[in-house]
Amino acid sequence: MLLKTCFPAFLAVVLLTFSSCKKKKGNDPAPNVQEETLAFELPDVQVGKYNIAQDSTYGLKVTITSKIPEKGVKVTLNVATETGNIPLGQDAVPDVTTTPFTITLRHLKPLKTYAVTVTLASLGNTANSAAPKVFYLTNKSAE
Repeated sequence: MLLKTCFPAFLAVVLLTFSSCKKKKGNDPAPNVQEETLAFELPDVQVGKYNIAQDSTYGLKVTITSKIPEKGVKVTLNVATETGNIPLGQDAVPDVTTTPFTITLRHLKPLKTYAVTVTLASLGNTANSAAPKVFYLTNKSAE
């Protein structure tokens, strides 16, 4: 007799337990894609040292050595005089999705030396940025 009255209640508890533990489909969050840490090289210049430009413009080649993030890379460029740290305005660098690419430095004054800083950061993950690279560039033209 006890089996007839307890069995339906036990069966109901078991069914509720299994149905509540069942995994629901379609509500899974998108997997978090881990980006490779950004790294790049400036193959045509000596980083941390003095380099020579022969004109008021200079083509700077940049090679990304890590895997390029899916959304691309933002390039930040800072050019300032070595003495006085006076900024020299440059054209904005478009976002990058391929490697290598070239940045054209413009408006270099004759016989002036500039500190050039190049920084790369992922467009999809702001925490993923490469260490900045600094080099010095002297325009040796006499106008």
